[in-house]
Amino acid sequence: MAEAMRELQIPFLASVLLLACAAKLTVRGDDSGSAPHHRRPFVYGVAFAEGTIGVALLVTPMGLVRLACVVFFGTATWIIGDLTRRGTDEGCGCFGGLSSAPAGRRGLVRAALLTVAAVAAAGVPESGAAVLDRAGAGAVLILAAETALLLMLSPEIALAVERTRSTTPCELLDVPLEQTYTRLRASEAWREHEDDLTSAQPTETWRELCVRYVVYPARIDDRTAEVVFAVPVDGRRQHVRAALVWDGGHEEQDDDSGPRRVHTPA
Repeated sequence: MAEAMRELQIPFLASVLLLACAAKLTVRGDDSGSAPHHRRPFVYGVAFAEGTIGVALLVTPMGLVRLACVVFFGTATWIIGDLTRRGTDEGCGCFGGLSSAPAGRRGLVRAALLTVAAVAAAGVPESGAAVLDRAGAGAVLILAAETALLLMLSPEIALAVERTRSTTPCELLDVPLEQTYTRLRASEAWREHEDDLTSAQPTETWRELCVRYVVYPARIDDRTAEVVFAVPVDGRRQHVRAALVWDGGHEEQDDDSGPRRVHTPA
């Protein structure tokens, strides 16, 4: 039984890799101002690697392919663990635009279990296609159970369901202020400016359509300023942005979403 489970990890891992590859190529996310691992060239490169390893697992028992599979999932686990530890608002991008929610423990456990499966299956002497060719009813049940566990650990499912049905437009969503604060304090923009803030409480908040603005007093280089955070309310992979409003009357963009601009109010 244990040997059969080891063998079944080969087609299971291959299917996960091929599904992730297809998702990256078909479900696009908003990569404006995003981290390098969300930029399209990087995403396409990872998708190519996933597709190559997935197909190779099905057609050949080569040890080099098994090693590549272990390294791939091990690296993914490390990256997701780092994102989770830092509390960033970035998604892992594991399944393209569907993986837009901030990386968390469920995704980390999923990646770790896939790494364990890859290590366990490294010594299987048959290809994934050969394993499937002689699979019986018991093997189907094992694969179904593993698939169910994978789905339980996949935060992408909720977003996939959301995208297939009519939803409330983001500008009409009722989002509690505390939820906005939680997302703000988990963002890179907050960590960048947190030490400059002179108060733990905002001086002003307002909402415009799909964005809530939160203003904090700050002091930077002995100058009085305000930091205005723009926090998306729809939960998708749109990064929290920040702008500095100096006491002297000019506003400077402080994010990397485009060319830096200085605005002077009329």
